[in-house]
Amino acid sequence: MSPRITRRHDQFFKLLLDQPGAAGALLKERLPAEVANRLGPEAPEPVNTSFVDGELREYRTDRLYRVRTRDGRHALIYVLVEHKSSPDPGIGLQLLIYMVRIWEWWLRNEGGTPDSAHRRLPLIMPLVVYHGRSEWQVPLTFADGLDFDDEALRPHVLDFRYSLADLGRIDDARLSRQKALRIGLLILKHGDGSGDLRTKLLRLGRAAAALGTDDLITLVRYIVAEPNEIPPGLLSEVLGEILPGQEERVMSIASEQWMAEGIQIGKVQGKAEGKAEGKAEGKAEILLRQLRRRFGTVPETTLQRVLQASDDDLNMWADRILDAASLEAVFAPRKAN
Repeated sequence: MSPRITRRHDQFFKLLLDQPGAAGALLKERLPAEVANRLGPEAPEPVNTSFVDGELREYRTDRLYRVRTRDGRHALIYVLVEHKSSPDPGIGLQLLIYMVRIWEWWLRNEGGTPDSAHRRLPLIMPLVVYHGRSEWQVPLTFADGLDFDDEALRPHVLDFRYSLADLGRIDDARLSRQKALRIGLLILKHGDGSGDLRTKLLRLGRAAAALGTDDLITLVRYIVAEPNEIPPGLLSEVLGEILPGQEERVMSIASEQWMAEGIQIGKVQGKAEGKAEGKAEGKAEILLRQLRRRFGTVPETTLQRVLQASDDDLNMWADRILDAASLEAVFAPRKAN
């Protein structure tokens, strides 16, 4: 199996949509205009549950959102990401199964009223995001996948339509107007599991750099945050080929932006504990999150070492994590000058 830039598609896509504004941008940009224009101004609310069977999660990711329409009604938008390299002709039946599961979940959790009567089922609008290389040629309506050709029967046949975002048929610059979402979709589009890893990184990096240096930096942040199989030094080598002489600058800015989240956490903590202490604890917390995402479980001894570390050590380890091949490499002794 070819090394992957993203080891777990499902985790990556959920983390992507958790970025501020990303889910709202995806729905506004990829649902049909007549649907998107009827959504209210509130951000979509994620529902923390999945309806995809466990054995299919390597091939599919799903996310359910609760939205409010402009007329005040509640609706559900079901986002299904198809990770297979070619379209699945059975997607219509799978969507129907998932929608029934969603309605069953809704009835169990929210369908009752104080007088025990059931409300009408909420509207579900499915959106399929596909990033395989083959063009999507599966019908976009359920009825068009059924074995009948008598149009007189159509009014009597179960039917629904789903929306499709076929990333391979969308220009890189038009994947999204929202930067975090644009780069995340770029990774899904160009970072599949086939082919040489260096070639994939070059393809991705050049696509991001063509959009702008900020997009390339965002790409680096995404890649290093993912558990993956990129050998140490390869990312810097690829960046040096894309932007000769600027690879260290790009890596450094990506590191600083990555740590900025920890500083923001520290500001909140600092209100109660003092600014310096809160800032250090925020950095330690974000570093631990980065370590877990890259290397898995963090031993208790390492956890305590990070929590008790100085600001200088935290900064050094944060720089190393961008290109370290192992947990041990992050915490290697300083080199003598």
